[in-house]
Amino acid sequence: MRITHVWSCCVMIPLLFSALSVAFNHSAEGGNGGEDYLKFYDYDRSMPLNVNETLLEEKENYKAYKVYFDSVNGERVPAIFITPKGEGPYPCIVFLHGYGGSKEGVLEAAGLIAGEGYAVIAIDAEYHGERREEGRALYSTDLNDSRRGIIQTIIDLRRAVDYLETRPEVDMEKVGYVGGSMGGIFGAIFIGVEPRIKAAALLVAGGNMSLMIMKSQHPAIPPIREYLREANLTYEWLQNFLDPVDPLNFIWRFSPRPVVFHLGRFDEIVPAETGELLYEKAREPKKVYWYDSGHNLPLDLVLARVLDFMNRELKGKIFTFHEAKYWMLKYGIPVGALIGGLAAAFYVIRRILRR
Repeated sequence: MRITHVWSCCVMIPLLFSALSVAFNHSAEGGNGGEDYLKFYDYDRSMPLNVNETLLEEKENYKAYKVYFDSVNGERVPAIFITPKGEGPYPCIVFLHGYGGSKEGVLEAAGLIAGEGYAVIAIDAEYHGERREEGRALYSTDLNDSRRGIIQTIIDLRRAVDYLETRPEVDMEKVGYVGGSMGGIFGAIFIGVEPRIKAAALLVAGGNMSLMIMKSQHPAIPPIREYLREANLTYEWLQNFLDPVDPLNFIWRFSPRPVVFHLGRFDEIVPAETGELLYEKAREPKKVYWYDSGHNLPLDLVLARVLDFMNRELKGKIFTFHEAKYWMLKYGIPVGALIGGLAAAFYVIRRILRR
């Protein structure tokens, strides 16, 4: 019993110190809606990137590069940068994968993204992809390390935007963000602290970290709940400790830039109620699509809607067609009829505007 008690104290003291430090800072700075949390994501943008680039693959309509660059805390971040062939500059999407994924996931859609005229950059989050470490996980009972890893990944995404500024192919006035699950949760923080992102799509994301840990059915979460019970830590304490990495404290900062949410009504991985909380906390302009699904959304429809959203917000297109095409194909309506109808409508509108 004495050994167990000593071990518990050794674990609890740094956790309690961190929580008290956060609470003190919040109180000292007036509890001003999270202004004090911004300091966690500050970094020296003049720090050299020390970029290393190699051609990963070249296809008919794009080139993909493997990229490494320096981030804070001596971290070397692996990334994939994809650019369409042809003359730029192009709008660009920053992408972050879900839990257990990697940057390579973006290669599956590289041809489609490039065909739409977008560049894209994807990084490996801490402890993912090339950054895996044996025995380490981003969602774990080591709460200090989990919080640190989340903050590290957000700054790494900001460094990815620093890298984009070095690429002449990228139009820095047209940079968007897309992330799903963990990428959506972290993305809600990232877009709140990164002013260079102009539009964002968050898929199966949520806010209120303690509620997510309390209710999520993700296999990495039950051990955390058990740890909290054994350590006699309350969810109120946990929320205070995780406030610096809770999307609810950052998503509202993205306004007046547009954000769209794609959420599953029956999601138990990122519980649907946490997605609702995140949407409610966001400010206008915002939009939410609810799907009659769990965590796995109908990706064809989601992709169509995300492409239409980015085409409107980054490219300024008035007429978009990906979602309409999706429904026509789904119900067997000839796509030619859609194109003809859109052309006729466009012709009529032009005639009206000229009067």
